[in-house]
Amino acid sequence: MALITLIYVSSAVRSVTSSDIQDILKQSREANGKKGITGLLLFKDGNFMQVLEGDAELVDALHQKISNDPRHGGIITLFREPILQRSFSDWKMGFKDIGHLTEDEKAGHSNYLDRPLNDAVYMSNPNEAFILLQAFKNTVR
Repeated sequence: MALITLIYVSSAVRSVTSSDIQDILKQSREANGKKGITGLLLFKDGNFMQVLEGDAELVDALHQKISNDPRHGGIITLFREPILQRSFSDWKMGFKDIGHLTEDEKAGHSNYLDRPLNDAVYMSNPNEAFILLQAFKNTVR
């Protein structure tokens, strides 16, 4: 089994409610658990950033399914690379809404938290997206 990590950004095509996100998380955690896919989903102001890890064929199939989902638009794959081990192995799908962080949660972070998740900096330097995801690795639910 060849492991990969894949990071993409997308925009919701309509307003996303807390209930919508809970539905997405419930479905993805169940499906991802069965397929051995792990990762983390960030949400901010109608935009998503997600890292997926697992078997290359399964992750690519999931990414294609997400790309075909009419709830998403403007999907941009930032990063797809083979990995030796997972960075997000503890989550079927972790989640953090970084648009509603408390001042304490923002303390000590630079201004990258003010950027939209689909900011050009992530396209020009995808490693910045990985750094952002890593920053919330231990704070997700």
